[in-house]
Amino acid sequence: MNVRAAVAFLCFLSPFPASGEEAIYLVVGGDLPVAASSNGYSQAVSPAGDGSVEVRVATTLTPIGARGTYAEIVAGERPEVPSGFLLPKSLSNALRPDLGAWQAATLILEWTAREVTVDVTDSGAQDAVSVLRRGLGRCSGISNATVALLRAAGFEARTVSGLLIGDDRAIPHRWIECRLPSAGWVASDPTLGLWTVTPRHLVFADTVTDLPEVRVLSASGDGLHRLPIHGGRLLRPNQGAHLVCRLTSEGSRPETMAILRDSGGDTRRAFFTPEAHFEDLLPGRWILEIHFEQSILERRKIDLREGDFRVYVIDPGR
Repeated sequence: MNVRAAVAFLCFLSPFPASGEEAIYLVVGGDLPVAASSNGYSQAVSPAGDGSVEVRVATTLTPIGARGTYAEIVAGERPEVPSGFLLPKSLSNALRPDLGAWQAATLILEWTAREVTVDVTDSGAQDAVSVLRRGLGRCSGISNATVALLRAAGFEARTVSGLLIGDDRAIPHRWIECRLPSAGWVASDPTLGLWTVTPRHLVFADTVTDLPEVRVLSASGDGLHRLPIHGGRLLRPNQGAHLVCRLTSEGSRPETMAILRDSGGDTRRAFFTPEAHFEDLLPGRWILEIHFEQSILERRKIDLREGDFRVYVIDPGR
């Protein structure tokens, strides 16, 4: 699937509310999905009678939370790579030992997205070496190439086979997972962005050859528009922002609540006990409101960056 086709397909999907990140499907006949989970993704499968299964997929956009350095990855056990496969020199030079593990893996995802064009019509071989030599491949070829690059750099990585689901059709698709220290396996679909998948991704044990019927029972949103843009691509960040709200002693009142909302509908609430804490916030603009009983004591806009730690002292009595 090329990038333009992927965007068009996602636009064709129904406009679910942005606040939700869950979908439920009934899958009938053909190959059937399997239970799966990774950092930010969960798929549960249960029998629904007559050989069909009900599938519940939930995703989250909370920051990944990987730790450690790339030096630790290099010092670890080397995963298997295709015979004679080497990292491109430009990429190898960029992977410095002092980088964070997540940052190094992200550089590889970025390199693939920049150097290899995804094209659903590509008829060439889809192995990693062929795709990188041509600079062109289908979603399967791009995934194979990305996994090979990650493994050559020392990361554990694997391809994931499944379906991408719309309102009236499902198409075979492939994406990847990479293991990051302290974060576990993290999924990433090269046709969408960096470290991103959606509730429309259904995981199967292998390539789907007998296409089943997929009925959408319920679906909320994927919330992708809430993610920051990095180099023109959606990016699920590694670190979130942390916001601490304090009331001045003059403004302190029992049962005062802080409510935080982003543009996509994510809403967080915290009582002042004596501070209100919000963690793992996505970068971007948030609206902070201070509520007491039925009154809004204060309202302000807050722009947060990845890894921010902000403390706001609020005097509602002003």
